[in-house]
Amino acid sequence: MTRRPAPIAFNRRRLLGAGGIAAALPRAARAQDYPSKPIRIVSPFSPGATSDLVARAIGPALAAAWGVSVVAENKPGGGSIVGADFVAKAAPDGHTLLVAAAAIGVIPALHAKLPFELYRDLLPLTLVGTVPFMMLVHPSVPAKTVQEFVAYAKANPAKVNYSSGGNGTIPHMGGALLNMRAGLAMPHVPFKGGADSLTALLGGQVQMTIDGGPHVIGHIRSGALRMLAVATPQRLPEFPDTPTIAESGFPGFESNAWQSMWVTGGTPPAVVRKIAAEVTRILRTPEMSERLKAMGMQPIGSSPEDAERFIRAETAKWGAVIKASGAKAE
Repeated sequence: MTRRPAPIAFNRRRLLGAGGIAAALPRAARAQDYPSKPIRIVSPFSPGATSDLVARAIGPALAAAWGVSVVAENKPGGGSIVGADFVAKAAPDGHTLLVAAAAIGVIPALHAKLPFELYRDLLPLTLVGTVPFMMLVHPSVPAKTVQEFVAYAKANPAKVNYSSGGNGTIPHMGGALLNMRAGLAMPHVPFKGGADSLTALLGGQVQMTIDGGPHVIGHIRSGALRMLAVATPQRLPEFPDTPTIAESGFPGFESNAWQSMWVTGGTPPAVVRKIAAEVTRILRTPEMSERLKAMGMQPIGSSPEDAERFIRAETAKWGAVIKASGAKAE
């Protein structure tokens, strides 16, 4: 097999000159040739987590559009660090993609040092959608409101902790924000994914989490979990009688998740654009839109530039919470 040349750096002004067109040709060729082998979509959480569901939803659509095999893989650990690092170190040819939860925007603020650098080793492709979160407790917790939960946690500090799908995930940050705003000291119990965190809550090993998604809603409706409030700015249409955390005594409280797609840094820009355009097209089809809504998600589909602006803002937002609350990665 002929080895492909390394990416060529250029700027738009050079393209206007005689050598500019020649400089652009290798990139155009890459975009035309892509994809040339099976594609992997990595979820940095365990099976059943929203990132995993998104990867398994988008994968078949990409396979149908491009006529190649697309495989979803799970590489959980470190609140998305393990999976993200795997994609960051993959060949920069666009054949290894990452579906990341909002933790990807938090871990740069939570960890002093990471094995990869966002926007250099990983490039955003698009925002997939947002996921509204709820404050959930095990039925054994004698609280029906946020204020009752806070009072119970203060009176029984040794009996109350909260879980998340890993350090740096939005459930982790949501609990840290509640600790800070309510004057609590609830221990954080991280797991390798949202499904594991939810299993622990269902079993009573932990008492509270701030999470969302269809799996959560099913347990709320069955009575296996009690929802005290929603973490969205406004009440949710499907739960109009459930107050927000903000209106339960903590103005401005908001802790919701989102999903994004990334590709290995160094992937040729033309290939990045091709992947982003196709994924965005898929996200905006009625079929995929309905499928994501069934996961409890509001579909978006954005440009790489808009995705990067949004994620940088999220990093700044949660970085302030981390600094003020003293939240730790361990």
